[in-house]
Amino acid sequence: MRSIPLIIMVLGIFVVKNSLYAKTDSFLESFNLLKTVAGKGGNGNENEWDEKYEGKPAIDAVLSRPHFTMADSAGNIYIADKNAHAIRKVDVSGIISTVAGTNEAGDGGDGLAVEQQLNSPNGLWVNRKGEFYILDLGNNKIRKVDSKGNMVTLFKDDEGISLGRGLWLNDTEDTVWYSSGSRVKIWTENTGIGTYADGFGALGNIVQDHSGYVVATDRSANLVYRINNDGTKTVIAGNGKNSGGGAGLSALETAFYGVRGIWFVDKESYLLATHEGSRVWYIDNNGLVHLFLDGREGDEYHSGDGMHYRTEGYKVSEVRAVSIDYQGNVLVTENDRGYIRKVEKNANFIADKKLKHCFSPVKFKVNTVCGFSRMTFYHSDNSQKTVGFFNQLGRKVQIPVNYKVIDGIHEVWWNNRNIPCGAYFINIQDNGKNYYENMIKTR
Repeated sequence: MRSIPLIIMVLGIFVVKNSLYAKTDSFLESFNLLKTVAGKGGNGNENEWDEKYEGKPAIDAVLSRPHFTMADSAGNIYIADKNAHAIRKVDVSGIISTVAGTNEAGDGGDGLAVEQQLNSPNGLWVNRKGEFYILDLGNNKIRKVDSKGNMVTLFKDDEGISLGRGLWLNDTEDTVWYSSGSRVKIWTENTGIGTYADGFGALGNIVQDHSGYVVATDRSANLVYRINNDGTKTVIAGNGKNSGGGAGLSALETAFYGVRGIWFVDKESYLLATHEGSRVWYIDNNGLVHLFLDGREGDEYHSGDGMHYRTEGYKVSEVRAVSIDYQGNVLVTENDRGYIRKVEKNANFIADKKLKHCFSPVKFKVNTVCGFSRMTFYHSDNSQKTVGFFNQLGRKVQIPVNYKVIDGIHEVWWNNRNIPCGAYFINIQDNGKNYYENMIKTR
């Protein structure tokens, strides 16, 4: 049988005509593919965790209404799996495991985190080292899990935590802010618990911006507030309505229906996630709105895996939270049925801005007689890189490769005879950094 050629397309050149998008800037142009990194969909309400998911690929696990996702500096992802009463960790190889909770509701004490019960944890904050704090909603507690996996109760709010969703700590981890109904509350070891700001409708997530101000989303008021040091509030985004405004207009003119998630990109720009509006928005340094991920309410609008994130069409539904990891990827907690999505940073963009070395342009050759494809690239480090092949759903395709390195020239080759027709992408990973090339088998 005649071998099938591989047509290589560089991901950096991609144009989408879509009136929903405002004029782009460097942030929007710095991302490539959208994929699911955890969750395969469940019924959206009950505790559906099964021990068979433990230590297996995260994309094959059922999550139970996850509420928040945040990563450590190594790229491990932590998930508040609310209705399963546990915290999950997805490591850099995509394997999921439980790192806190027993998967049954209860009020555990201090000790090994995986032996202590939690109750509906729906807030989470992770530091660079992978230590994390939990808003243990049903137990009215804030807990900490250290690098050895031990959990302690930092404090309990005897007034109760009402509809808590937001949790944030300062850099020195001696101040805690958390959402409770209509109030943002604050705790320090010296002063205990107090009210930081009041008068909200139904709080969503909270963050600190790059100037040190706490910023809170109010999903019932459809507004985003910056909280001043005296506890007063200033609206920075939202028109307070369910509709109006949009891409290219100011954040204050635009409706962010059920705004729930927020994450700062730099001092002035940030991402917003709307639950009822089912979208992720980007607000640039000039306060103008751009649509980052389009969506619509309904499970059928969860789609787009393996596609460039700005491809026209709906991608997300009922977005709960958004964050950015240390590698610059955007993480989206989506849908009652439980999906964690990743919009991946363009590897070339990262290399140009942050790395001292990067891959040279990848070159391909196809042997049409023997049915082999060869990929070569230069890298100053002679260590073998991890090479993977993924389909449009973001699922790994098992393609055995041969690999050799001579004086920085990396050569990888594989048999392409048994690869089904379709679009794939090749991932080259080096120390947690990712480089991608698109690969299309045409026939």
